[in-house]
Amino acid sequence: MWYFDIHASNIFLTEIPQTRINELHEEELVPLAKESNVDFIWVHGASTVLESTFAYSLNSTGTPTLVVEMGVGMRITKSYCDQMVDGILHLMHELGMWEGESPAVRKPIISRDPDDMYYFNAGTGGIFVPSVKHWEKLKKGDEVGRIIDPLHGEVVEIITAPMDGILFTIREYPVVDEGSLVGRLLREEAYES
Repeated sequence: MWYFDIHASNIFLTEIPQTRINELHEEELVPLAKESNVDFIWVHGASTVLESTFAYSLNSTGTPTLVVEMGVGMRITKSYCDQMVDGILHLMHELGMWEGESPAVRKPIISRDPDDMYYFNAGTGGIFVPSVKHWEKLKKGDEVGRIIDPLHGEVVEIITAPMDGILFTIREYPVVDEGSLVGRLLREEAYES
């Protein structure tokens, strides 16, 4: 028996379909995640896979549980839902639980190194206006977005990519405070190797 904890991100962010795995359960879960049709497998200690979660408890008691983040909170992204249904059917077929047709799955990018990630955080409050979409390849210096002062309409911050990579998270909700997460970039070397 195994479980999927599938949900949209929060209302502030858009995420590509990704499986987040706690390092403690990597050996058992990464092979399952590879067969589940996600774009990205992120092995780390994020709050979605830490001790306070139901998924962590299930994994700790021997019930494999994959945590999947995708899309935007409070919304349904049909293409991502279709992608996950294909992944579930494929994984069930691989585990001998499904005798029907097994859809082909994507080969996911896998990241285990925290240095592969760059977090874009707002340096000031205002309105975040993205210049790119998530899942775009960026070059060092590319503009990710701007923060605008809503009272005066002036640009107060231009956010740029510090390195080449793939933008796998982007801010959806426009209002930001200083420190708000506006995106995540996966270093190019992490997915080119």
